[in-house]
Amino acid sequence: MSIDKREARQLLIQAGKLRRSVLQPCFSQIGLAFGQGHARILDTLLTEDHISQKELADRCQMDVTTISRSLDRLQQSGFLERQPDPASRRSFRICLTESGRQEARIVRRLLNQLDEQTWKGFQAEEMDAFCGYLLRVIQNLEQADLSSLSASSEKGEDSPAFVMRRQPPKAH
Repeated sequence: MSIDKREARQLLIQAGKLRRSVLQPCFSQIGLAFGQGHARILDTLLTEDHISQKELADRCQMDVTTISRSLDRLQQSGFLERQPDPASRRSFRICLTESGRQEARIVRRLLNQLDEQTWKGFQAEEMDAFCGYLLRVIQNLEQADLSSLSASSEKGEDSPAFVMRRQPPKAH
């Protein structure tokens, strides 16, 4: 099977859409807004809570402004609370409430079930290879400087119209 770059892009999009179409109704049933990072936040806090908003944003790969709005909503729903940080009067620690812990366990169970379905039939070596390829895609995208991307390229539609940054990729 020979797949070109456009087909690979379409497959990534299709996989993302299918994942969303499966998860969205599940999260809606338990009162979580899909696409706001609520499930990611609860799942992360289930692993480790009492962390700063900045630490949580980094672990969830969300920007601080977006996560702040999501935390407000989750706090209003009674799933988490912000406790003063004893080390800094201006900071808070984000903590799950008991209700939030129960919700996070449901989220974790849903994500685990989807993982089982997603990776059904894959051998460990195939998972390793696939993840290696995805990491390479991520590194390539982290190095891309799309600010110089041009909608009209003289080189034709198949030529990349962007410049690579000269800095090393982030470590994962």
